Amino acid sequence: MQSRWEQEEYLEPTEDELETAARNRKLLVLGVMAVLVITGVVLATKLRAVGRLQDCLMTHANNCGDPNDQPMPIGARTH
Repeated sequence: MQSRWEQEEYLEPTEDELETAARNRKLLVLGVMAVLVITGVVLATKLRAVGRLQDCLMTHANNCGDPNDQPMPIGARTH
């Protein structure tokens, strides 16, 4: 029969297990941070595009959705 000290010894994590757990936590945090950064960049890009469209629409331009032409206010003459 094992003594109480021998039983508790097996319950404590080894140095390798502690290092592996710490490494896994760091990788998880790095992954979460990467997802947050990518989501932030995508969100900023989408908001910038919506802002440009709103600015164009506030000038009462008639071609805000066409990326090839410059926005032109309604009633402006073309040459």
